[in-house]
Amino acid sequence: MNNYHTLIISDIHLGTRVCNTEKLLTVLRQTPYTHLIINGDLFDGNNIARLSPQHREVLAALADIANKKKVFLIGGNHGRKLDSEVTKIGIEIRDTYAFAVENNRFLCVHGDEFDFFVRRLKRISKIAGSVYGFLQRFSGKKQRFSHLMKRMSKNVLGVPKRQQRLALRHAVKHDASVIICSHTHVPHDDFTGDIRFINTGSFCDQVCHFVTIDNKGVPLLHQI
Repeated sequence: MNNYHTLIISDIHLGTRVCNTEKLLTVLRQTPYTHLIINGDLFDGNNIARLSPQHREVLAALADIANKKKVFLIGGNHGRKLDSEVTKIGIEIRDTYAFAVENNRFLCVHGDEFDFFVRRLKRISKIAGSVYGFLQRFSGKKQRFSHLMKRMSKNVLGVPKRQQRLALRHAVKHDASVIICSHTHVPHDDFTGDIRFINTGSFCDQVCHFVTIDNKGVPLLHQI
């Protein structure tokens, strides 16, 4: 197996029923990498009491990783008050993170800054989040219905396409050849001109996604 330069995960949402801790821990423990980037939304909310024993196991694993490797957390639009707690275990918090591997210049942003509904219609977004939380309570172990409703709402509102369009403009301004977003939970990877756009998906589905970057600067979107 390759020893990757960087592993990028996102949208963990510790504190919710949809967090797929089993697959996340598998990726963290079995993927060889030198740097770890959590591209936003490590936590779902600001109440640490909502974390289950499995969620606390993830934090323990991250603490162990941060003791040995460089770990960055990009600020998202959920759980920002709890984000500060991870600085105690050696994780560095950034609003964005830019780095280069060989000839590729990477820029990691959560992507909520490109979401009109989150930024401009905060009250409606909060209500939608509460409805999604309610659906999780009655969607069973696999959460198929809640996942379906979230994907449908994102696509109907055009959030993934808008994110990609605005992210590409952002990449040009910051001289990035690869821009990596998350937020929408919709995995995606393609080129527009000379710029590559990647959305890392999430660890909130039965099929989860993450990104690796090898030592030649080649990114790859994986599913597990």
